[in-house]
Amino acid sequence: MKVKSPLRSAYNLLRHKAPLEAQLIVTRRCNLSCGYCTEYDNYSPPIPLETLKERIDALHRLRVINISMLGGEPLMHPQIVEIVAYSNTKSQVSITTNGYQLTQAVIEKLNDAGLQNMEVSVDALNADTTGYIQKTLKTIAPKLELLKKHAKFDVHVNVVLCENTKGTFKLTLQELEKYNVRVAIDLYHDDKGMVDIQGDDYVKLWDHHYREGKPFTFMEYEYGRKLLQGEKPDWKCRAGARMLYVDEFGKVQYCSAQRDRLNVPVTEYTSEHVRQEGKTYKGCEGGCSIMCGFRDSEIDNNFWNVLGSLRKAYKHGVFENRTADHSEISP
Repeated sequence: MKVKSPLRSAYNLLRHKAPLEAQLIVTRRCNLSCGYCTEYDNYSPPIPLETLKERIDALHRLRVINISMLGGEPLMHPQIVEIVAYSNTKSQVSITTNGYQLTQAVIEKLNDAGLQNMEVSVDALNADTTGYIQKTLKTIAPKLELLKKHAKFDVHVNVVLCENTKGTFKLTLQELEKYNVRVAIDLYHDDKGMVDIQGDDYVKLWDHHYREGKPFTFMEYEYGRKLLQGEKPDWKCRAGARMLYVDEFGKVQYCSAQRDRLNVPVTEYTSEHVRQEGKTYKGCEGGCSIMCGFRDSEIDNNFWNVLGSLRKAYKHGVFENRTADHSEISP
């Protein structure tokens, strides 16, 4: 994981209570149609660059640490490189992608634009004949090879743990070791973000990942384990404060699973909104498995967990320079 300007980021987080992350929808259109996904369509035009610049300017005014480009499939936006470069002027930038659009040329342009981190979604090891799961390692493997060889930004993989993937979960983690990537695990959830799996089988796989695998983060280990055991830990979601979700209409929402609750245009969003939302329980915390929301909230909820997780991450090499085949990558 690469962190741009760590001292300035820490200052803004602690002194100004700045949002840690803003998830920015750049297009709803996607080249896939995964059965569980509620965040895509196959017809929407890309959001115009000038409109996105206005939204990015608003996020910069809020001192957002990381702007994450989401879709749909963000690489389908024809000006994604320009969007990354513009965002990179005052924030660090990441992209979440299914990887299908990646080529050497695209990777090199994203290098030049200053992309810091990329998350590639890989749901399963093998193809699902029903089409419910479409992002498989066998399909994405050549793209991971391209990233390993050419990317100057850091890359990690996100894997979904659910009934369809648990049988090959360990083998998927084993195969991913070939690509020198860290792995984040999403626990399958319903359309409101509530965890939809539990039981000893899942707990054992979760433990296996943190014991034998290469976790992207250690922050949610205890929390995720409790969810899989059927518990609903008490915590306060800081969405709208530490995490912002800016939809295709330019409105700030709590997260991808809790849309149409906040609905404030990002161009009108102020530090006062951030302060107020940081104090407010959202009412959907119990059983939530939107792990990015949990992680971003921990800086206020349990700072000791954040520090302990950072120590574990450092010990396990999460912050080590990722070495591409051709060069050393600086932090």
